[in-house]
Amino acid sequence: MLAGAVFILVQAVMPGPSVPERSAAVDPCLSLEAEALRPGKDKGSELTSGHLAALADIGRSDPNESASPFGVSPDGKQIAFVVRRANPQANAFCQKLMVASLAREGAPPREIDRGGAFIRATFALRNFPVVGAGYAQVITPRWSPDGQRIAFLKRVSEQTHVWTVEAAGNAPARQATALPDDVEDFRWSTDGKALIAQTRPSLREMNAQIAAEARTGFVFDDRFSPQFADRPMPTGPMITSYTAVDDAGLVRPATDAEISAFANRRDSLGDEIPVGARGFTRRADGGAAWIESKAPGRLIAPTRLVLRLPGGATRLCDTALCDGGRHLWWSANSGDLYVLQKTGWGQGQTGLLRWHVSWPRPKRVFVTEDALIGCTMPGPELVCARESAARPRRLVAIDPATGRERLLHDPNSDWSRFRLGTVQRLRFRNAYGVESFADLVLPPDHGRGQKHPLVVVQYGSDGFLRGGTGDEVPVQVLAAKGFAVLSFARPDFPAWVMEAKDESELRARNRTDWLDRRSVQSSLEMAIARAIATGAVDADRMGISGFSDGTSTTQWALINSKLFKVASLGACCEDMVSYPLAAGPYFERFGREMGYRFFEGGGQEFWKPMSLVLNADRIEAPILIQTGDSEYEAALDVFAALRKQGKAIEMIVLENEPHFKWQPAHRLAIYERSVDWFRFWLMQEMDCSPDKRDQYERWKAMPGAPAPAALLCK
Repeated sequence: MLAGAVFILVQAVMPGPSVPERSAAVDPCLSLEAEALRPGKDKGSELTSGHLAALADIGRSDPNESASPFGVSPDGKQIAFVVRRANPQANAFCQKLMVASLAREGAPPREIDRGGAFIRATFALRNFPVVGAGYAQVITPRWSPDGQRIAFLKRVSEQTHVWTVEAAGNAPARQATALPDDVEDFRWSTDGKALIAQTRPSLREMNAQIAAEARTGFVFDDRFSPQFADRPMPTGPMITSYTAVDDAGLVRPATDAEISAFANRRDSLGDEIPVGARGFTRRADGGAAWIESKAPGRLIAPTRLVLRLPGGATRLCDTALCDGGRHLWWSANSGDLYVLQKTGWGQGQTGLLRWHVSWPRPKRVFVTEDALIGCTMPGPELVCARESAARPRRLVAIDPATGRERLLHDPNSDWSRFRLGTVQRLRFRNAYGVESFADLVLPPDHGRGQKHPLVVVQYGSDGFLRGGTGDEVPVQVLAAKGFAVLSFARPDFPAWVMEAKDESELRARNRTDWLDRRSVQSSLEMAIARAIATGAVDADRMGISGFSDGTSTTQWALINSKLFKVASLGACCEDMVSYPLAAGPYFERFGREMGYRFFEGGGQEFWKPMSLVLNADRIEAPILIQTGDSEYEAALDVFAALRKQGKAIEMIVLENEPHFKWQPAHRLAIYERSVDWFRFWLMQEMDCSPDKRDQYERWKAMPGAPAPAALLCK
């Protein structure tokens, strides 16, 4: 959603220390493969947290926009991709490089390499050019020009390098680069005799300068963000380096021509791309197509499609049919333009448009509530990872003329054995006129007339309903335990906010009388009302979970409504003291520019509708916080204030975790603790395993806890 793409968070990620990895002698795939062969996997099995935590992924585990995880062979007949499966017991990932045929119907994919540690993605945040995310870097395998070898990124011994393997899979993979810095991206040279590696030596050099500064002490300045590190972090511009490495390991600086292979489309096509055009794509005959804004002066606006004919004439499609375009391809066979778009109510659907150059406007091939991820069109078919609300990701080839699909690979082929809850989409407009939606999931054995306690999971509801944004609250596991689950999709901004000309104005408008929070609360209340109206929800037993922006939604709901009896947070909290202090001096100024008031007159008045600290005496819902050690400092004022008031609150701090947690053992622990927490407070049930005794002793001692005699072991 647009809101998720633009919203700026203070609790984002940590700077990316070295990633712990298992010994090379321990293969995390082996125990998973042994489990897959174990008998007794009958239809109708109950889904558990362990099952969900070990799902296989291709690309990032969420359906957000990212680079494509698919590498297509030069002849267009094969596709390479990495399948990643978490192993919570080993606290590691089983990663396999696979090759699938696009030409042979039903041919199973081949494994041609396995191993390597989890590679965390990086991105820029505020004044920090490189911070480490908790979600995976998308690894896109690249074929050599002759189609004989495949190159890919692999992390071994705490360094990321390019590795190569024979496409036939008849020899072990070999490390192809040995540079002093992590390789972030790469290309083959045009003759296939060298690999061009992209690195950032300046990151290593800046860290060396900071280490030298430690001898005399650090100046506390904009380089600090205490929640991320107890030392300065690299800031400022960072030079990218390009190095050619040949098969013999000889290293030289890349040529300008080799570097140009990394350039984006605008750089490579120069003045041919119209100002403001996105997704520009051209045909050999001079025809072209692109996406452009209907309101160029705005930061966020509806879009339209432009088709340029070979002679230079253009056609526009500026109706709602053509809004939300994301990716464009020309068909190699028919010459038609295909457009993948976000569309429908609240942009909660994915559509495919087809536009022949002779048509005045495109026609819709299909529309679905499924998410299509990393799509590419190497030939006559569109190849995508596809996932639905109740089915995890699999690799499919889609006929772009009809929308019919064929399965190429299902990395979770035994998923159909689980009994799952039904999913119903609820659509409505909130009090500010913003299109909103949520998905209601009912228990697999739901019977007519039954009412279930409800748990709200946030804040995106696209694709597979795994654990909400951040993947921390297991939707179908809760349903299997008898809960109704409301997967709430955060609405886009109100119309006045959407008219902002830049990000600074957008942030300021969002915080004018907390407009955005009021709009989200309106959508949340309407979603809950729709869920209750189905007759399947017990309105007296409702809980809410929140992570990132969902934490802010939860805070507002606990202060400004009485809907929820219990809450669970994956990060905490947007408040008046620890929030700016933990993020550092740069964010403190940044926050004031967007409308926050920190440590100045009128601060308490500004924060009163939002602050758990200022409203600690009014909070009755028990709160569980499960947060990474990189950002628990932001919760200290809230934790202390609620504890001082005698409120039920517990905080779990997870070691070596950024905003999005990445470690499989932690994922499983968070899943299980979240389920236990809601069962305890809303169902008066306990998991009476001996290893959970201490957990329940703490919870039973909290104010408002169920009476011991009322608690059931289940």
